[in-house]
Amino acid sequence: MSIKSEIRISRYLAKAGLASRREAEKLILDGRVTLNGETVIEPWRNCTEKDVLKFDGVIVNQSISTTLYQLHKPRGYLSSSKDAMGRKTIFDLIEGELSHLMIIGRLDYNSEGLMILTNNGELKRYLELPKNKFERVYKVKIRGHFTSSNLSKIERGVSLDGINYKPIAAKVLESNRAYSWVEMVLTEGKNREIRKILASFNLNVERLIRSRFGPFNLDNLKAGKSRKLRLENYRALRDYWT
Repeated sequence: MSIKSEIRISRYLAKAGLASRREAEKLILDGRVTLNGETVIEPWRNCTEKDVLKFDGVIVNQSISTTLYQLHKPRGYLSSSKDAMGRKTIFDLIEGELSHLMIIGRLDYNSEGLMILTNNGELKRYLELPKNKFERVYKVKIRGHFTSSNLSKIERGVSLDGINYKPIAAKVLESNRAYSWVEMVLTEGKNREIRKILASFNLNVERLIRSRFGPFNLDNLKAGKSRKLRLENYRALRDYWT
């Protein structure tokens, strides 16, 4: 894909699969990008189809196709490429050829379920932005009884420690005196959102499983396994068929 008109350099790097938009801005600030032989240090700079853009001395092009994988993350793995404490990461589960991919919508260490990985930074940003309202669906096992009052508060939206959490659609799937299974649907992904909200009701999460993210479903993929996806199968993402 050529640069059809002026485009911000950080966006071009993201579309080329080198990094997310935010990570691309850091690459520029680190002095690793040149435009027509000169080092670029301003993340807001643009380039055109006539320019020669290089990253670490190698010409950047957008001819590569978008790669897309889904992974069933088990509990006890970090959503990261490495960990200073030596803990296991999701990249210990997948083949080496996938190690350069970016994570769309991280899950915390003790959460499990669907994760999506791609080499397309623009696609990652599009799916993660709250304004695009891609639903994240979770099945949550809660120790204790989940009340109708809890449900009403979650559906109205909760404010904790100065952070406002948007309304969450929720329904009880199963409940007894010992535990409850609740389905929760979010359109944003604040850090440990579900766990923090439930903790404010003195409820502990025993399991948190993501079953869907936007148009992607976990389906019958086994824990610890990954599967390549065809971007063309997702009509909502047609602008990213590159």
